[in-house]
Amino acid sequence: MTRFTDRAYIGAGGEPAAPPYQGIISRLRQFYQSVQDEGIPDKFLELLERLDAAEKNAAEQRVTGDNA
Repeated sequence: MTRFTDRAYIGAGGEPAAPPYQGIISRLRQFYQSVQDEGIPDKFLELLERLDAAEKNAAEQRVTGDNA
């Protein structure tokens, strides 16, 4: 099995060159960072709050035995 290592890539002058997948790595990092920087939409936060409330109500009903 062949493993890719950065040492395997030599530039024109004999100096180490960036591996061919380095550009892909860089673009993926930029994309991931942009996704991290985006805020969470208000609609999604509202849905999460409603889910938390429903789970809390279900847990309380299990404890009290109230199925109403």
